[in-house]
Parts: sequence; C-alpha cells; structure tokens
Amino acid sequence: MKILVLRGGALGDFLLTLPAVAGLREKWPEAEIEMVVGKKFGELVVGEGAIQAVRPIDQPGLASFYARAGKLDAEWSDYFTEFDLTISYLFDPDEIFFTNWKRAGGTGEYISHDPRNPKEAAWKHLAQPVQRLGGSVGDSRRLFGEKIKGVKKTQKRKPSWVIHAGSGGSKKNWPIQSWVQEMEVLAQKHDFAITWLAGEAELGLEGELPEIWKRGDHACVQNLTLPEVFHQLQSSDLYLGHDSGISHLAGWSGAKCGILFGVTDPAVWSPLGERVKCWSRGGRWPEPGEWAEWVDRMI
Repeated sequence: MKILVLRGGALGDFLLTLPAVAGLREKWPEAEIEMVVGKKFGELVVGEGAIQAVRPIDQPGLASFYARAGKLDAEWSDYFTEFDLTISYLFDPDEIFFTNWKRAGGTGEYISHDPRNPKEAAWKHLAQPVQRLGGSVGDSRRLFGEKIKGVKKTQKRKPSWVIHAGSGGSKKNWPIQSWVQEMEVLAQKHDFAITWLAGEAELGLEGELPEIWKRGDHACVQNLTLPEVFHQLQSSDLYLGHDSGISHLAGWSGAKCGILFGVTDPAVWSPLGERVKCWSRGGRWPEPGEWAEWVDRMI
C-alpha cells in the first residue's frame, strides 16, 4: 500500500493535517506514506514509522496540473502513477487538478477535500477523508521525524519561557509593547528567562524589544530551522504565542502552551495538545494586566 497526501498552505495548515495522516498510518501501519507539502515541513516528519518522503509542493512542473488541457509535466505525471491512494487538500473547485491527475495516469483511489472554512475544529474537518475510509483520527506525535526525536532537557538556572509574538497575519498579532508590559508584571512574581523567537515575518522584533529583555538571561533568536525551533519549544517550561504556525508546533511538541487569540476562533484554530490552553474574548485583545493575570493562573 502506497499513499500520497497533497497539502498546500503554511506551517499551521500542515500541522493541523497531521492527525489525519496519523490516522492513515494507524489504519495501514505497513503502508508507505509520502506527502507533497512545503519543503521545510519534511524535516519534521520524515523518518522510520512516520513519513517515508516529502516532495516540495513548489517543485517545478506541478503548476501544469492547474491549467486546463495543458501539457503536463512528465516527472510529476510519472510520480502520480505510483500510489494506491491519493488524498488531496488542494483547492480544486472545478476539478482541474483532478482531471489532469487522471489524464497523467494517476492510479488508485483519489479523494479531494476542501480544507477551507471549517465549521468545527480544523483538525477534525481535515480528518474527514480518513473517516470516510473507515479510519479514525490518529495521534500526530507518532509522526515525529528523525530530526526532532530524542530531545534532551538540560539543566537551567531559571524556568525557560519561549515567546513567539508574531504570526503570518498582522491582524492576529498583539503589539510587542503590550507583550513587554505584561512580562514586566509577571516578572514581579516569577523568575524566568525568555527566549523570543523571530522568523521571516518578525524581522524587526529585536529592534523593538527593550535592551533589558534581550540580554542577560533573556535572548532573541531569529531564523532557526524548524527542527531547531521544535527543540527550543519542547525543552521549554512554558510557551506563549498567538494563533500561529509556531504555536501549533509548540502544541505538537508537547510544550505547556498559553495561546493568545484575538480575531480568530480557538474553537476552530486552537493547536492540538494536552497542555494547550487558549485565551479568547470574542475578538478583543486583553486589557492591561489581564494577560499577565491569566498566565499567572495558568502556571
């Protein structure tokens, strides 16, 4: 049995799909499972007993499958003939991709599922194809790849907090000045060391942080690889962040998480994880001191 899962989107979209993929792994434990996703995401899941291979979704040639009646890329055409089951989460309302998949000689069963606008928890919505196949939602932690297995906790002088005060969408971000103010309140009661995570979307973060919050016990780190970020999260004592891909990664890692939701709905978009708690007030941001009080109760 050989299975292919196609999934576009950002890191959070990918991670929310993993319970479905884990369900495939649990239903067919001996199957070879491959994914067509963002190239960087493969570093998280490729390994024995997890995902056998990842092909980058931006690899040249796949775009030909989105054009009606065009010339199809030969390499991708050959690739699609290898699988017994293909599950596509690509947006394909006119079935152009599916038609071209068949025209290229795609084999086995093909299931297309629209990932947009879920009316329930997103991970449940994305697991519907697996349930139609007689499977169930799986434990996505069984898909830990070789590059992220075996993280060892190190001795630390102070509790380690990791904060990602960004996301891919600016409307989902609380101002960094508000984060700093709340950390100042929490520092009156708790002793901790903060690692501020910054990626491509937070290039100016270090310049916005007051000097006292990025030296000594505190640090700002930028543009780590996803396995490096995963290790930071899994070894932390507490993670705090917005509705973002990194927050989903934190939940998946098993870290203790406090997620701050503004305009988005945690009933739909909350990260999975037994240690994940979400703050939400129907679209508004916390009043001064409110986030610090909530975090204080959580820890």
